[in-house]
Amino acid sequence: MTPLRFGVVLITEDCSGAGWAAKCRRAEALGYDVIAVPDHLNLLSPFPSATLAAEATERAVIGTYVLNAAFHHPVLLARDVTTTDRLIGGRLELGVGTGYVRSEFAALGLPDDPASRVRRLEELVGTLDTLLRHKGPPLMIGGHGDRVLRLAARRAEIVSFTGAPYRAEYGRTALVDAETLLRRVEFVLAEAGARAPRIELNVLSKATVLTRDRRAGAETVRRYAPDLPPERLLELPTLFVGTPAQIAEQVREHRERFRLSYFTVMEPAMEDFGKVIELLR
Repeated sequence: MTPLRFGVVLITEDCSGAGWAAKCRRAEALGYDVIAVPDHLNLLSPFPSATLAAEATERAVIGTYVLNAAFHHPVLLARDVTTTDRLIGGRLELGVGTGYVRSEFAALGLPDDPASRVRRLEELVGTLDTLLRHKGPPLMIGGHGDRVLRLAARRAEIVSFTGAPYRAEYGRTALVDAETLLRRVEFVLAEAGARAPRIELNVLSKATVLTRDRRAGAETVRRYAPDLPPERLLELPTLFVGTPAQIAEQVREHRERFRLSYFTVMEPAMEDFGKVIELLR
């Protein structure tokens, strides 16, 4: 069985070098296996941030979660990946995706229709594969739709499920229910074919709520999936609600049901989910 791994996406906005290094050291102390940097125009550049994260820590893998394919020229990105991975001692994990923030595409004068975004990701992955020739860091591809997950199943070492497609009725992304997410996992495994046993499956959790009243806790995160009642929210691997012991049991259940072994949380959940990691080691 694939060992459990845990990651945290740290936010670099308004962060000094000392502040960033302190956050990275705290994440490692809490037991996170992967410290990840996001890729948004309002944040610090991901590769310098990744390099400093590695300097500040000892064992953690340093990931990008995830690079927006539209922001990066494939050849220049291959150089950045090779340089960073070498400078940090082979601890880089390369996560890429299509991007989703419409204002960022507008700021760069780029088309943001789904077909264009996916095409750029496919081109980026193809070029990286050619230039790095499988000597680069592990590749993670994150997404939800068929084209992105098919690409991930066939080309990536790690497939990350966002479980949150754009929902026109809300004007934003929203979480799908557990059955839909399970079908996405089954789709990836089928598309992967003989590669399936070697692929690591990751999920991004939107929130962690520590509480003894799980139903009441679920109500506090309804904004992530407004159409789902509390009992269905509590089935999701994209939300964690309960005591640390209950959430640890949820992780074990999600591993069995969805074959997920790599769980990533956002920085606001870092301390609370750290209590869960302690129970799973």
